[in-house]
Amino acid sequence: MSKWLVLICLSLILIVGCTTVQRGAGVGAVAGGTLGAIIGHQSGETAAGAAIGAGAGAVTGAIIGEQVEKKFCPKCGRRFTSSVEYCPYDGEALTLIENKSN
Repeated sequence: MSKWLVLICLSLILIVGCTTVQRGAGVGAVAGGTLGAIIGHQSGETAAGAAIGAGAGAVTGAIIGEQVEKKFCPKCGRRFTSSVEYCPYDGEALTLIENKSN
């Protein structure tokens, strides 16, 4: 159990400098992998459960992270998700809104 705790802590430390989407994917993978390993252990398939959980967690975390990361148009002030590069209303390049909690 202590090996897993150390692995989780190291994984979280490594993703601190990443973008919101990458952090979401990393946290989702760690959480999903841990939960998958616990559930898989009940059926004798710990590794398979961890792999499936990590994959599902990474995808879900990335989707949530992408929705959290916001950009805004310096010209009109509208806000968009990180996947949008230019304002669809006036063509201006979007600026990433910095997260003050970092």
